[in-house]
Amino acid sequence: MAGDSSFVEKNYAENFTGGSSWGNWETKQSILADMKDSKNNKTNNEAISELSVRAYGDTAIATYKSTYDSLYHGDRTILSADTFVRQNGSWKQVASHSSELAK
Repeated sequence: MAGDSSFVEKNYAENFTGGSSWGNWETKQSILADMKDSKNNKTNNEAISELSVRAYGDTAIATYKSTYDSLYHGDRTILSADTFVRQNGSWKQVASHSSELAK
């Protein structure tokens, strides 16, 4: 998915809000803008582990650990929780929160 914004375009709700592990609120539009700046914001690799998904009717919560190395954000491990809602037959991510793993 490196540099490919189609996943975000397709799977994030228009009013998506995410709390980043850097202490910033992000929107679908700000994430797409970051993806366009490949010179200053490039992910070298990322791995997700400890994935758990719980569905509650038309809402689902995914929790997981993510370790990544990127030009903009640096090498770190974070804990994340993403919220999805089923809209018109497909799942859309509507919220996210990440925190840096305690050292």
